[in-house]
Amino acid sequence: MDLIEKVLRSASRIGFVLVGIREDVYKRLSNDEVEKVPDHVDVAVHQLIEARWLEIGSTHHVRYGRYQGSARSVLVPRRSKQASYRWEALANPWNTVETERGRVA
Repeated sequence: MDLIEKVLRSASRIGFVLVGIREDVYKRLSNDEVEKVPDHVDVAVHQLIEARWLEIGSTHHVRYGRYQGSARSVLVPRRSKQASYRWEALANPWNTVETERGRVA
């Protein structure tokens, strides 16, 4: 479950793209530059796409290494973002600001 939470968070914040016929997963470094992700993240992204927690978007032009080509973006639907925020809040139910305020000096 930790991997799924991390992948959803990364998809929301960094962004992923699918490159090539095999649809290898790359993470965005800048607007058009991407970098290959580890294999376990690649597998998790494809599983989330199959389970419809992530969606495939439009085609973009990207650079990876010395190559250039087209890639399809990976989108995070609203329900997936909301679930990710809920899981993150459940993992850390006490905010550090509130616990500091409640302390007796």
